[in-house]
Amino acid sequence: MMIIRILSLILWLCAVPFCIGLIPMPWIPREKRNIGVVFVAGYLIMLSLCWLITVPCILLVKYDSFLVMVKLFTAVLAAAAALGIGVGVWSYKKGDSAIGIPGFRLGAMGWEERAGWLVFFALIFWQLYKAFTLASFDGDDAEYVAQSLVTWQSNTMYLIKPYTGGTTSLDIRHSLAVLPIWVAYIGRMSGVHTTILNHSILPFVWIPLTYIVFYEIGSHLFKDKKEHLPFFMIIMALVQIFGNVSIFTNETFFLTRTWQGKAVAASFVIPATIWLLLWIFDGKEDGEKGNGINRARGNGKRAAGGIQRSQTAGLWALLVLANMAAGVCTSMVCFLNVVLIGAAAFWLMIAERKFSVLVKAGLACIPNGIYMLLYLFLHA
Repeated sequence: MMIIRILSLILWLCAVPFCIGLIPMPWIPREKRNIGVVFVAGYLIMLSLCWLITVPCILLVKYDSFLVMVKLFTAVLAAAAALGIGVGVWSYKKGDSAIGIPGFRLGAMGWEERAGWLVFFALIFWQLYKAFTLASFDGDDAEYVAQSLVTWQSNTMYLIKPYTGGTTSLDIRHSLAVLPIWVAYIGRMSGVHTTILNHSILPFVWIPLTYIVFYEIGSHLFKDKKEHLPFFMIIMALVQIFGNVSIFTNETFFLTRTWQGKAVAASFVIPATIWLLLWIFDGKEDGEKGNGINRARGNGKRAAGGIQRSQTAGLWALLVLANMAAGVCTSMVCFLNVVLIGAAAFWLMIAERKFSVLVKAGLACIPNGIYMLLYLFLHA
């Protein structure tokens, strides 16, 4: 039984997100594709699909809403995983591999760089070890963890008070942030108790995913000085370890409340948004400036510029998914992401002298607008 549960966790937390994450890869520049990006894309898609399916079930299905959600979500995830596998095979046959392995340039590394990576991975191992062996508990667990458990046990969503177990009317305040429902779904499909999932299993998901995002940010910032990347990662790891200067810091949430929606939003979704904005800016810069050079050099280069522009579509799509994932975690970050993207798009518009950048950013924030309007409507 234990082996079956472990295999189920591997299926739902590793294999399914990986297959789903293959879907947008052909529309992302080839040099930016790797296994880590596939996993991040897979989780962004999975969380977005969870919101699209769970919220209608909460609002429209009165009895056994969780059972309906489980059936629909499983079917959609299976279809998305199959589609991802199909996209991966199609890309491979075209000679355009959907994924790659992050190049650590072991042969070209100096001893300082190799030592830096060893120190970084040791710090990550230490964080995961402590997250597993010293699982912390706080007052918010009475809401987040208990909500996942009562959802699994009662087959209803947000109709039972997690504090007392008594029935209540629909909990509008929390009903749109459905991350506890996603945890209940993983628990139902794997047979693992939701408390164990939250405190012992999910840190092994969200902590590595966060550092994948930091790695991609660092790779962009140090693309001309790759030898500095491991030391950037060490600094990020040390900041997370020693950032517990109050109960309100992101670092405190990252390591002691890893499973809560606020922690996932602050540690994973917002950095992922920053990372995608850096990529989009890089794509715009290469596409626009490169195209001017290409026009001077000939038709072949113009075609390359066209490919570069078309491949930024996947980056914008991932930005939309990041916005939707923010709503899965907490309504607050759904609003903050709009502010972040709006500010970045404004300066990007000035730098590129293109109003279309602001228009695209506005379109990427449409899910946030729908989310906030629905939230206001339900509270009216």
